[in-house]
Amino acid sequence: MTRMSEPVLPPPSSRVGVSAETLIVRTQRIEEPVQLVDHIPAGVSAAWLRHGQGVVALGTAWAVHTAGPHRFAAASAAFRAQAATAVVDDEVRARASGLIGLGSFSYADGSERPSVLMVPRAVLGVDEGEAFLTVVGVGEEPELPDSWQDLFPSTPSPAVRAPGGPVDELELEADHTPEEYRALVQQAVSAIASGRAAKVVLSERTTVRSTERLDPAVLLARLARAYPSTWVYHLDDVIGASPEMLAQTDGGRVFSRVLAGSRSASDDGELAEADRRAFRADAKELSEHAFAVDSVLERLEGLAEDICVSPEPFVLRLPGLEHLASDVSAQLLPGATSLDVAARLHPSAAVSGTPRQEADEIIARLEPHDRSGYAAPVGWMNAHGDGQWAIALRMAHLVSDHEVQLQAGGGLVAASDAVSEHAEVLVKMRPMLQALRGEQH
Repeated sequence: MTRMSEPVLPPPSSRVGVSAETLIVRTQRIEEPVQLVDHIPAGVSAAWLRHGQGVVALGTAWAVHTAGPHRFAAASAAFRAQAATAVVDDEVRARASGLIGLGSFSYADGSERPSVLMVPRAVLGVDEGEAFLTVVGVGEEPELPDSWQDLFPSTPSPAVRAPGGPVDELELEADHTPEEYRALVQQAVSAIASGRAAKVVLSERTTVRSTERLDPAVLLARLARAYPSTWVYHLDDVIGASPEMLAQTDGGRVFSRVLAGSRSASDDGELAEADRRAFRADAKELSEHAFAVDSVLERLEGLAEDICVSPEPFVLRLPGLEHLASDVSAQLLPGATSLDVAARLHPSAAVSGTPRQEADEIIARLEPHDRSGYAAPVGWMNAHGDGQWAIALRMAHLVSDHEVQLQAGGGLVAASDAVSEHAEVLVKMRPMLQALRGEQH
């Protein structure tokens, strides 16, 4: 992670009762308007952006890495213990001001990639139009800079390239040929037809290598500008623009947006109205969607009450792709945090299948690589437990300055067609690929 510059690294504090591990947090209001997308600095360590709001972060003041089936609970417990001893001065008192932790978890219990929950050294945030700067000291008083722009200067801005120009600078290598991937889809569909599962979500991975350095700050800005209604995220080795909110909590209420069932639109446009009506009535798509909604409703039992769900799926329109979507809301039981909810819901049938254990067994057999951070919770949580956790979709793993791995998948049921499912996966890789190429959709 990037080390912070001198303004937030003053000499050690002489504050009585502060240990070397105590986090001292200062949040100050910024009186002027701030456009976050214009202030994603080189060396950004984390980001969470949607509709001009969210946070951009630098450095790491504290972090915990966890693994295994209890990775969520272990990370949550460590963060809450750290928060209990933190000294916080927050004049803004927005949801993401003061002490927050940003996290990226791995998909599988047995993943070789560790999950991470971290507290940044500095955060630039906007919440409901109110801008703020947070700085964090470790066992010492943090020093606020003369200007917030000392820490968060302008986003690097390479020239916009003509469509097709940068393609020669990118090398793409899929894990499978189209024929190989379609054969895997057919194997999964055969397993469904034999009764081993009702739905399976299979994914494909494509490695992209670039002759030029791939700057996360630039990629984030491109994604946020092109897909403002998604949750644009970056932490550790994951970056992307997710349309799916797994678990959002605020003041005792929990919200989850379920996406399952997709239809491509040509040239990044929208479906014709007749095609959209057919999409909403498609039995295969509705069946896939129902499995995903039911999985969320079942797993909220015992964690929330007064559960409400959209009376019928609605169509969420994104450039080039439309989804069947349902919103779920409920009253969270006392003591439960946003991360608790995310842990309970992961993996939903929207990214795994149903039944979950059987679907994951089929996925493990057919997918050649660990999913790592793909399709897993990514987001943030404050000291009170409120926060937002999206599913890491429309994403890439950052392998090096010149290499990333795109990953996308699609839900399969007995009626799935291998050619259409492969086409859907390629469409879902398009947002990251366009960001890498510097293209505008």
